[in-house]
Amino acid sequence: MNNSIIRLASTFFLTIVMSVVTNAQDKGQTAKAGVNTKQSGASNFTGNTSVKMYTNAKNGLNCSVGSVSFAPGARSNWHSHGGGQILLITEGTAFYQEKGQPKRILHKGDVVTCLPNVEHWHGASPDSRMTHTAIGPNADQGTVVWLGKVDDEVYLSGQTVATAKQFLNKRQQSIAAIAAVTAKGDQAALKSELTKGLDAGLTVNEIKEIMVQLYAYCGFPRSLNAINSLKMVTDERKAKGISDPDGKEPFTISNSANKYELGKRNLETLTGKPESGPKTGYAAYVPIIEVFLKEHLFADIFGRGVLSNQDRELVTVSALTSLGGVEAQLQGHMGISMNTGLTADQLWHMLDIVSDVAGVTEANAGRDVLAKLKKV
Repeated sequence: MNNSIIRLASTFFLTIVMSVVTNAQDKGQTAKAGVNTKQSGASNFTGNTSVKMYTNAKNGLNCSVGSVSFAPGARSNWHSHGGGQILLITEGTAFYQEKGQPKRILHKGDVVTCLPNVEHWHGASPDSRMTHTAIGPNADQGTVVWLGKVDDEVYLSGQTVATAKQFLNKRQQSIAAIAAVTAKGDQAALKSELTKGLDAGLTVNEIKEIMVQLYAYCGFPRSLNAINSLKMVTDERKAKGISDPDGKEPFTISNSANKYELGKRNLETLTGKPESGPKTGYAAYVPIIEVFLKEHLFADIFGRGVLSNQDRELVTVSALTSLGGVEAQLQGHMGISMNTGLTADQLWHMLDIVSDVAGVTEANAGRDVLAKLKKV
């Protein structure tokens, strides 16, 4: 499997890991699980990392197993392994590159097989923490050979127009974080994310629109609490002499407009599909809820401007992921998000953000949804 990256079930490789650890213990050679945190400037890494070894190669199986966590922007030096290496990404977004090959972007569940003596490096993306399990087979064929550092030029290489869109920009990251913590109802975390969002260039009215939209997805109580938190944050910033721009004012839909038809057109634009045929499912069972969706959500709210359709879908998928238990709706809106121009990698990035600010369990459920969507 030369230089291959495949997405496999994480449980399969974790079973291998646990088998190695268990067998080592059965042989009376219990793995010493110690954490060694290396700060920026350490000889073999750039940036903050921590290494936890589960078992070394003296376990009778000739195979080491460990876990390495990287802070955003952290990476290993160039290096090679005499016996090769298998990496399983267990959290976050990773960069991986072999000598003479293009850099690759990896996500949770991705597996890399690096052949013996192939020079390579790996680390976290600039905007996401990353953890991987590292399996070192065939240890008797040689130890790791550490080489030179990976400088910023190499680390950021390939970030052309085609690949720069793999990640959310700072503004989009703040939209995702604000939506996720609003849906979760964590006001302390929300105040912190609001400050970051304003510093990242979001206007006051853009954040207001996030919260107006979210009442349709996570209810009035969450939305109203978030609006009160925004007022507190902006008042505190004004008291410190920080002037945050209000930004564009929202549009108001004319009372004479046919809101149902407007909402229908907006939804067709979002999905990229014309609506036709008889109503089914909830729309047939409770017709008025379908009217509310068209007239209020997709006309009154989506028609207010200030945020683009792409922004609003980013708000929606972040909130739905944070809420949990709404995977059917999340899958639909992830599809709409990609129709507005968000890439699968950007949605992976959104899920990393939700994991950080709202919950790992919720983010993992979202990752399962996105993985299934990519197979469709």
